[in-house]
Amino acid sequence: MVVEAALVLPMFLLFVLFLIFIVQMTLYSTALQSTVSDTVKIVSAHMYPAALAAQQWDDASEAENTDSSAGSASPGVWSIPRLSIAEWSEHYVKELPEPMESWVSAAIQQGEGPLQKVQAGASEAVLDIALKPMLKPYLSSDWLEYSRIHVSNVTVPDLNKGTHPYFGLVVSYDLPMKVPFLNQKIVLEASAVERLWIGNTDVSGDGGEAGPDEETGTIVVLEKPNPGVANHQGLIKVKVPPGASANLAIFYKSGQSTAKYLGWKQADENGYIEWEWKIGVNTTPGTWPFVICLADGTTLEATFTVVK
Repeated sequence: MVVEAALVLPMFLLFVLFLIFIVQMTLYSTALQSTVSDTVKIVSAHMYPAALAAQQWDDASEAENTDSSAGSASPGVWSIPRLSIAEWSEHYVKELPEPMESWVSAAIQQGEGPLQKVQAGASEAVLDIALKPMLKPYLSSDWLEYSRIHVSNVTVPDLNKGTHPYFGLVVSYDLPMKVPFLNQKIVLEASAVERLWIGNTDVSGDGGEAGPDEETGTIVVLEKPNPGVANHQGLIKVKVPPGASANLAIFYKSGQSTAKYLGWKQADENGYIEWEWKIGVNTTPGTWPFVICLADGTTLEATFTVVK
């Protein structure tokens, strides 16, 4: 009896510790997502009025410097592009004969991880200084330590032309605990995107008419709910560059959808991505926008209809 107890007790204690670990991660993740969502909502609500005030302030100086400002161009939606050795070298590697193709591909994959770490570190070093202070007033829980929060990416709208009226943040959080036995750091990530309610927007991305498949740039919507039915599954299928990462955000009357299986996904070798989620039973009937954004900042907005 003593032998059995000695064997079972350590396993039972490990199971209890694992449950505590999972509960703590859930609390951290919930608090982080709430902090990011609140920050993005507040910034989105005040960004356009602030831009109008700044524009009126600059009108006087623009009148004096008309010649110097005549050639300036308004930038489009901006976010930090994703650096990828694999994507850059894919075309050239395919031209190599076997087995050199597989050897070079394996070497490139080994270098992909360090490159992503370098980009993440550089992005956080810059964005933490500029954007991290905005998060501090909205820390939603005593669980979160301000020093462990880092801003990984930002999406900035073009307020001059009214294109891509969306502001978004991607935030990471270094958990105080590490992976048992491996001593590896655990990093949680949360993101939020909100639309700026500004007038006379052109959200098609390039100001032109989209094709029959709702195409803009490198994003093509192949399938969407037509119509979507509340309390049923919805499906959106798009075609993007092979291997590219894309984010799907859906906006209902109540705000951005928090349904499972939305968010970032990576395209297959043919460039196809599918998002399938459940349309909530209480979703308000109507026509609602959804936004697909690539890692390089390319964005497409389309709509679909929800019925009861």
